Amino acid sequence: MAAKTTGMPLLATDNISIAAAGRVLVSGLTFSVEGGETLRLSGPSGCGKTTLLRALAQLVDVRVGDLRLGGSSPAELGYPTWRARVSLLQQQPAFHDEPVADALARPFQFATRAGRRYLPDEAVLLLRRLGLAESVLEQHARSLSVGQQQRVALVRGLLVQPAVLLLDEPTSALDDASTTAVVELLQERAAGGLAIIVVTHDLRLNALCDRTLDLSLFACAQAQAR
Repeated sequence: MAAKTTGMPLLATDNISIAAAGRVLVSGLTFSVEGGETLRLSGPSGCGKTTLLRALAQLVDVRVGDLRLGGSSPAELGYPTWRARVSLLQQQPAFHDEPVADALARPFQFATRAGRRYLPDEAVLLLRRLGLAESVLEQHARSLSVGQQQRVALVRGLLVQPAVLLLDEPTSALDDASTTAVVELLQERAAGGLAIIVVTHDLRLNALCDRTLDLSLFACAQAQAR
């Protein structure tokens, strides 16, 4: 598939190292992603794919190296602003004990969303695009199946309009029809300039990805030995 890139790096790393539980997983990692591009992270289990996503979202620290969004570091942008612009969707979404409608509106309560309003009609449109009825808004988010939660989390992630969307196994609990709907929606958003970095073992997502970065090439010896 042809890459839908702008030619300008949006998110860039320079010689970064990441660690988990005191163990360095990846070192010397340099890559960038452009607006409108979808990058797939590959590599064996335990090589640091999910930890890298969390580091890019600044939920864990980058040990060494440089991380920039639009030329600015997390410290320069401010960490709340960085996390608003680089949004991570986890494989098992986290929700408060509240109806889906409140879960979708919650991010707009934060100062980093100043000037942006929650748009219920857009939320309903996105839910329907992903095969979820409007009535799901009245259900408690934690009562939904994992597949439903994954789709609701994707809707929430798209509503807040990040610059970069980080996806960790976003279709692991979805059937073919739901996965096709997810791919088509993400392709549309990428065409509009959204940068996407995805960890997936789902071959059905191949149509979404422009290129692949193999993290095993940057894995530390101690990580490879386990």
